[in-house]
Amino acid sequence: MPIDDPTTATPSEIDEELARLGIEHAKATDAVNGLTARVQRLVNDGMAEYATELRPRIEQARQTIAECEAAARPLDTEFERRGGWTRAWLVLNTGGHVHRTMQCRTCFPSTRFAWLTQLSGHDETEIVEQAGKAACTECYPSAPVDVRNRPSRIKTPEQLAREAEKAERAKAKAAKAITAPDGTPLRTKQYGQIDTEFTARRSYVDALSYARRLTKRNVAFHRDTIAEYHEDAQLILAALAAKHGRTEDDLRAELAPKVEAKWNREHRNWD
Repeated sequence: MPIDDPTTATPSEIDEELARLGIEHAKATDAVNGLTARVQRLVNDGMAEYATELRPRIEQARQTIAECEAAARPLDTEFERRGGWTRAWLVLNTGGHVHRTMQCRTCFPSTRFAWLTQLSGHDETEIVEQAGKAACTECYPSAPVDVRNRPSRIKTPEQLAREAEKAERAKAKAAKAITAPDGTPLRTKQYGQIDTEFTARRSYVDALSYARRLTKRNVAFHRDTIAEYHEDAQLILAALAAKHGRTEDDLRAELAPKVEAKWNREHRNWD
C-alpha cells in the first residue's frame, strides 16, 4: 500500500511497495507497447479512424507509468539515504537460487525473479539460513557448507500471501465449527453429526420445540422420542457452552425465546 512517510517505514514495507509499483509499471509499459504497435498496424492498413480510438488507452497507460515512477522516487531516495539494505531475489524455476542482486553473473537478462521483500533489511546470515541449499554461492560465498546442505525454507511473497489467506479461511471455518466438549465430533440421535454452530443452534431450537409438540400430542406414546430430543438438546447446549466459555443456564436463557418463537410459529396450533 502507498507509504506516506518513507522515513518511518521498514525496509520490507518500502520494498513491498516498490515491488507493487514495479508490477504496475511493467503492466502499463506492456500496454503502451502493445497498443502503439496496434495503432501503427491500423494506420498502415488505412484504418486510422480505428487507431484514434486506441490513443486514450495509450495515454492512460502512460499516465500510470508516470504515477508509478513518481511514487517510487521517494522510496528509492530513502533507500539511498539509509545507505541501502540487504535484499534478496529468488530465481523462478525449479531449483532456482536466492541471490543478493539480480545482476549476479550466474543469471541472464531473461531470468525471472521473485523479489523476497519479506527478507529486505535482514541480516545476510539469516537470509542464508532460510535459503539453505538455494543460496547462490556467488552471492553468498561465505555461507557455511552445512547451511548450504539444508533444505530451503524460502517462500515467495505470493506463497506467503496464499498461506495467510488459507490460514484466514481456516480461522473463519473454525469460528463457525462446533464439536463436543471433549473435541470429538458432535453426534446426536435425531440430527446426526453437527459440524457448525449455526446448525447446532438451529437443531437445539428445533429439538425442544418439537419435543414439546410430541408431549402435547401423546407423551406416553412418544416418551422415548421425546427423551432423545431432550438428550440432543442437552448435548448441543453443552457443546455451545464449552465453545464460548459460558454456562449452560446462560445459553439456555438466551435460546429460550427462539424455542418459544418456533413453538408458536410451527407447533402450537397443530393437533
